Amino acid sequence: MSKQTLYKASSILLVLFVASRVLGFVREQIIAALLGTSVQSDAFVVAATIPFTFSFIIGVSAGNALLPVYTGRLKSEDRAWLASTVFYVTTAFVAVLTGLGMMFTPAVIDILAPGFTGETRQLAVLCTRIMLPSMLFLTMGFVAKAVLNAHREFAVPAWAPVWQNVVFILLIIPLGSLLGPGLAWCTLAGAVVFYLCNLPAMGRIGVPLRPLLNWRDPDVRLVLAMTVPVVMTTLVARGFVFLDRWFGSHLAEGSIAALNFANRVRELPYGLFVAVVSTVLFPALASAVSRNDMAALRERTAMGLRLVGLVTYPCAALLLILATPVVRLLFERGAFGSDATAATASALFFYAVSVAAMSANSVLTYTFLSLRNVLLPLWVGLAGLAINIVLDYQLVERMGHNGLALGNTVGFTLTTLLFLLLLHRRVPGFLWRKQAMEQLKIMAGTLAFAAVLWLTANYTGLFKPDLSLAGQLFGIVTSVGLAGAVYLSILLLLNVEDVASIRKKITKE
Repeated sequence: MSKQTLYKASSILLVLFVASRVLGFVREQIIAALLGTSVQSDAFVVAATIPFTFSFIIGVSAGNALLPVYTGRLKSEDRAWLASTVFYVTTAFVAVLTGLGMMFTPAVIDILAPGFTGETRQLAVLCTRIMLPSMLFLTMGFVAKAVLNAHREFAVPAWAPVWQNVVFILLIIPLGSLLGPGLAWCTLAGAVVFYLCNLPAMGRIGVPLRPLLNWRDPDVRLVLAMTVPVVMTTLVARGFVFLDRWFGSHLAEGSIAALNFANRVRELPYGLFVAVVSTVLFPALASAVSRNDMAALRERTAMGLRLVGLVTYPCAALLLILATPVVRLLFERGAFGSDATAATASALFFYAVSVAAMSANSVLTYTFLSLRNVLLPLWVGLAGLAINIVLDYQLVERMGHNGLALGNTVGFTLTTLLFLLLLHRRVPGFLWRKQAMEQLKIMAGTLAFAAVLWLTANYTGLFKPDLSLAGQLFGIVTSVGLAGAVYLSILLLLNVEDVASIRKKITKE
């Protein structure tokens, strides 16, 4: 896949990912307005953690293990048997987990949120049981996405979360009055739609809905063997979610909800852009490895790191400087008051720097998975999680929920540094000096971005707590617009590689 093809595919996906994220934030704003940072909110957030986290861990992991192997079989007539067998084995496994989860829901809640008692615990158990079947549909959707991406079919899987959010929002009208349980039913309906959106495209590429099972295929065994460490890697990478829930359940009411809303904002740059790059980049990396083209692997990895840096450095600066104005604009209405804004914004401040680290980790993980090295990302992730756990224990008593956010940021940052060290050792020939120079140029632009952002935000009164909604919108649009213009100008002046390539392409057209 050439640079031009990657840019074109990314631009198409970007539109759909923006639509999905915008609708997702509308969904979060509705939840915030209905529940605020209350007992209902804490119970719903913990309940949603189980199906969403486990479907992501199992579905994405199975897809990530399948994609590089399946890519090597694209020209084989029996490729559908490989995809179908892995799909149905994964589905059967998740169906069993769902059944067990329904049986032992109270025990699961007690483990995940031991601080929950009384009404909060009962609500969490009820919402979990409603949402647990969504784990099955989301997992099937994630595996289908991997198969479609291997065929360079990116648009259909990108539409799935768009329709998922649309269904959730529409069902709020009749079910919103039920609060937590009503939102749980909306979540389940959205998960069903997420899976169904992929079915027609799967049929078009020759993978039918009926099972095509071939247990003797050695690649099936290879994928399933790879899936186990990849599942563990993804579980470790999402371990902070469980840490936040566990420690947060012992803190003041609303702490879990504040961390959850802050994390939603932190993940916005990832969902809007980094996920787009990763979605297009992973098949390209896998294809390079299947051709034994290590030069292409190095070049695509380097480009991925540059592209995520271009977006996440200024985003991290924005979330650091404008944490309170951003949270106030996005969430402060209905049951979500000024106290909830302060709690969420403080967590977002400590989360902010990790935006760049978690995005770089995504690119580097896909590089090693393309090489079918599934154990290295696991050990790196375990090291980062261990650091996170130690820091959470040390910081939670002194800093409350902000300590959990800070521990997570340090863990992600050290994980990135370890990944880069191992990339140097495992992928010889990587152009480190060139990469460092490009990253320094982006950082220089980010410093200018941050300075202009802070000055403009002060001038427009963004930090005033009583600023009107119109004033907030004007202040953020003006501040980000001016800072972004300065940032882009400096990148062009410094001739940052990918920005210069896009400018040349636009100039030619």
